[in-house]
Amino acid sequence: MELKTNACGIDGCVYYDGRICFGIALFDDESKADAYDTKVRAKDTRYNGGWFHGRPCGRDKSWDTDHESGIKLFAVTD
Repeated sequence: MELKTNACGIDGCVYYDGRICFGIALFDDESKADAYDTKVRAKDTRYNGGWFHGRPCGRDKSWDTDHESGIKLFAVTD
């Protein structure tokens, strides 16, 4: 996965994975992920379809990952 600065127009996002029912924004700094989480939860964004339909989006540690370069990436679904 290639990391980019502001990959999706979200401050601090280094990678974005757009999916059918939701997207996953990955950040290289947990405080930036937490800040985006606050915005997503304020909008009450939810998964749209699929197994988790209706589930609120936001900071989701189950999607956190380690990049091949060795840095940890912090996930926020939107």
